[in-house]
Amino acid sequence: MLPDAGKGMTAGKADLWNTSGGGELANGRSLKEFGAVCDVSVLADRDSFKLARQLIRGGELYLPSATYSWLARDRLISVRGQSIGYSLVNQFVRDGELLVVYLPELLDEISRRLLYGVDREVPLTDLRAAMLAAHLKMPILTLSDQFTERLNDHVGGQKIWQLDVHGNAGAILAAIELYGELASDLGSYLSRHQNGAEFEALVEELKRLRLDNLRARAACLQKIRQPHHSGKLSLVYLGWDITHILREYLEQNIVPPEVVGKLYEKSLLLIASPAD
Repeated sequence: MLPDAGKGMTAGKADLWNTSGGGELANGRSLKEFGAVCDVSVLADRDSFKLARQLIRGGELYLPSATYSWLARDRLISVRGQSIGYSLVNQFVRDGELLVVYLPELLDEISRRLLYGVDREVPLTDLRAAMLAAHLKMPILTLSDQFTERLNDHVGGQKIWQLDVHGNAGAILAAIELYGELASDLGSYLSRHQNGAEFEALVEELKRLRLDNLRARAACLQKIRQPHHSGKLSLVYLGWDITHILREYLEQNIVPPEVVGKLYEKSLLLIASPAD
């Protein structure tokens, strides 16, 4: 059974507004300190999944439970022209190589609002994966340029920083630590400017304020030594514009202000892909 199967319409407010970091796994295992949420491009075939395991050596790979449920129901899905089969993905899950994680209902709702706001130009699987990654404060791993391109084109994607690191625990944990700090800073900054200021301008201002610190942290990250057989990751710290949805929640008293304040932290993604 999938995590929290059957909650659906009977979920209480505590569950609906549970948007803090962390996740519930289908098999009761706890989240590791580091890992990555899989974009569907990772699940297209065995070679792609093997590459992902090499890039996140020692970490876990995660998948939103709603995506897994869709696969289990339809057996074969197509996303951005790529076919994903249930049998292969289910084998990864049964072997413990891919962990299915529940996405809180409010974050799933935001994903759906984004879907309709961009006229389905970004697949729901991508939006859910991005939201789960932001929820877990972990990178989302993609092997397709289309993933980031569509976020940039349709969800107001704004790059804050980019760097290449070796795919080992030390480098990834340091990158995730920086991600958590930037997400907190961006969330606080956006929350203080809820008067309709342009998202792009606010992200650029935060980038300017943190520029010296980002350069210093990036230099430290790139000095972490590469173990044998580890791949190299390109990491993009990307703001995506969910502020209009959060302002609506606040203005219409749909969600408590303290919850909206935490939701603003989900405005930053960490996107990982193989470095050239």
